[in-house]
Amino acid sequence: MGLTPAFSKRLLTFIQDAMPLRLKEVHFVKEPTLFNVVWNMFKPFIREKLKKRIFFHGKKMSSLHQYLAPTHLPSDYGGELPAIDYSGADWFPVLDELTPHIKNWNSFGFVKNP
Repeated sequence: MGLTPAFSKRLLTFIQDAMPLRLKEVHFVKEPTLFNVVWNMFKPFIREKLKKRIFFHGKKMSSLHQYLAPTHLPSDYGGELPAIDYSGADWFPVLDELTPHIKNWNSFGFVKNP
């Protein structure tokens, strides 16, 4: 719901044209059904090279295991490592500590004229 079309387009532009790293593969797992609708809306804006590097696995972890060995994955993804705790109680305080740094980073750039 938070991904507006304008933001999504900006994100795609960043990923394809400005991100300072190279994506070799992008794997989606356990994606909700609604994701397919969103994917089909943005698929035309994704370059063919990136499309070939995007993989959807749904709930089929055996499909993911063709790319990533279970020895390197947590049990949440059919792997052999301990399960991951995704609770916000652990990561929110870290993000909260970083807020001043993020505000500082966002202050760089061009000044917008009113």
